[in-house]
Amino acid sequence: MELILHCGAHRCATTSFQGFMAANAQALESQGLVYWGPERTQSNGLNSLDKLTPKIRAGLHQELDAYMRQGVRQVLISQENFVGSMVRNFAYASLYSNVQERGQLLARAFGGRVSKIALNIRSLDMYWASAADYLRTRKNESTEPERWQRIANGKRSWRNVITDLGRAFPGIPFLVLPFEEFCGQQRAQLEVLTGLTVPDKGRRFALNGTSRPAGHGLNAQQAMKLCIDYADDLDWLAAGADGLAELITHTGTHDRGTAPAQTELEKRIST
Repeated sequence: MELILHCGAHRCATTSFQGFMAANAQALESQGLVYWGPERTQSNGLNSLDKLTPKIRAGLHQELDAYMRQGVRQVLISQENFVGSMVRNFAYASLYSNVQERGQLLARAFGGRVSKIALNIRSLDMYWASAADYLRTRKNESTEPERWQRIANGKRSWRNVITDLGRAFPGIPFLVLPFEEFCGQQRAQLEVLTGLTVPDKGRRFALNGTSRPAGHGLNAQQAMKLCIDYADDLDWLAAGADGLAELITHTGTHDRGTAPAQTELEKRIST
């Protein structure tokens, strides 16, 4: 049985995919796939990785063993906070600085059963702007200019996050799916992760696909620096990511190992 972890660092991309998966859960079960979304991970303890007790881990294993006996072929688990929280990112002005520790806790929870992991990423300027807008609208919090400067000057990019998470899952296939390629393309993402397809019902779950979320505090120079950092991340991924991960794009077909088209990124860099 294949166990797939979808560790969506970008909340909007993850939430839209989760909505799609929930809407198609019954159809996917008929194809041998069981889906666990946020409601399920909340109920079985996976939302609090640092509080996983031996009893909780045993319960997870019992569930997976039961699926195997029932003939389930795949279990896909999607949780945007597996890699950490946006609140912590802003508190430390750093991108998922504890992701390796969280990855190790996640790996320990499943005891070597994980078959594949996947991560959605987004251009860093857009990621931080979107995250700031989420905090502003949901938690009534704003970010002061000094913290934006620390964010823009930070040393961590997606390359660091991917490297840290990959170390927690050595030898496990690690797929990286850019938001710019898969926003609104949940069926394509499902096919990449599982090889399965579902009928197109005409519903769209894309969230926050606008050119720039409101509420950000980046100035032009800071945004440009983050754009360049993201371009470097994509180049590293396209070159093989030191054997740690595989870049997946969605330009017509599911291309692998090539940098995605970056029209909007190039536009922001040049202005």
